[in-house]
Amino acid sequence: MKQLLRYVLKDIWRYKLRNFILFIQILAAILLISFIFSISLNLNSYQNKLNEIMQGQDGEIYLSIDISSSEKFDEITNARDSIERQSELYKFMKENPSFKTYTADDCFSMWLSDSNLDSSFTRGPLYDPNDYSLLKIDEEFQSVYKLKCAKGRLFYTDDFKDKGSEIPLLLGYDFQKYYNLDDKIYDDGGQCYRVVGFLEKSSFYINPLRGEEIYWLDKAFVIPLQPDKFEEWDYHSAITNTFIITDDTGNLQAIQEKSNELNLYTFEFRSFTEDLQMRLEGYHYSILIIGFIMAVILFFAVTGFILNLVQFIKTHTQEFENHLLSGGRITPIILRILIQVFIIIFLSDIIVAVIHKLLEIIAAPIFYRLIPVTLLTILSSLLIGLVIIIYPMVMLSRIQKNSILKRTR
Repeated sequence: MKQLLRYVLKDIWRYKLRNFILFIQILAAILLISFIFSISLNLNSYQNKLNEIMQGQDGEIYLSIDISSSEKFDEITNARDSIERQSELYKFMKENPSFKTYTADDCFSMWLSDSNLDSSFTRGPLYDPNDYSLLKIDEEFQSVYKLKCAKGRLFYTDDFKDKGSEIPLLLGYDFQKYYNLDDKIYDDGGQCYRVVGFLEKSSFYINPLRGEEIYWLDKAFVIPLQPDKFEEWDYHSAITNTFIITDDTGNLQAIQEKSNELNLYTFEFRSFTEDLQMRLEGYHYSILIIGFIMAVILFFAVTGFILNLVQFIKTHTQEFENHLLSGGRITPIILRILIQVFIIIFLSDIIVAVIHKLLEIIAAPIFYRLIPVTLLTILSSLLIGLVIIIYPMVMLSRIQKNSILKRTR
């Protein structure tokens, strides 16, 4: 085996420039395949989760996008009665009997300088190491997303009212090895939170305003919205992160009319289904473009690899025949070819996995997709390797037959 590896390394080094070019081509093709799998699986998962929360709803879910000009926003912010007007609009949205809403506000952070949590709980390397994901929710959110607790309880109705200095806290599933029920946690501002429950594993929410990612709550802090404590920015954040559930678009116009009456924001309403369709169309086009580029690179990579192996076999045909005529087996020759091919493929797989992991950590540490994408990428690369070796194996079988005929003469 050692001698075989020495032969393979010599073969690779002898054609190092050719092999390096092939390696770059194979790496680029596998990386593009990985991106296609990543996009496809992410969109499929997002669509499934969207369908999951849509089930049982009385209407379509709409998101409200504030398209007010910066001048208008500044005017609202600087007005003396800004809080009163925003409070009235928020109450109109939350208490209107004609439609339902839920609020999920992820615009804030939990700041914990003295926590013992490991780095995987933070928002990621692009954020402050003391910055943790915080989600503020209302009571309706718990039913829309069918939240359940692995331990403890969900928020009660009274938890959404200002009951003093202590705020109830739900923790994601992964926090269980760091905290217990009824533990008190103090953030950097001195605010006290009491742990009332741990969410079931893989609890989630989606927010089309933030993209098509699924936000897993396993490493997130979740607290109840308490409008009694709202300040100016709290109202704007809550309003723009309130989602409307209705089967009558006239209710959306009623919200805009109320906002106009209060001289507040201009909204663009878009349903989750419409938003998903727009994203699907955009990503299908992206997949087609990436797929075309990948196909071109893969064609030249596979063709070049096959021609390289054909030339290698032709150059060593006499050596292989002598080996077989002297009683040697075909297996070492086949392995000599296979190892050359799969060394390059496996090196490409490793580099792609590392790149993908780094991108995942930097982009969004609160969603997971590395394992299935990596497995599918490796399977695809193995299939590419099998395609590459088909014709060289046919050539080796011919050499073996010729050696058998020469030996029998």
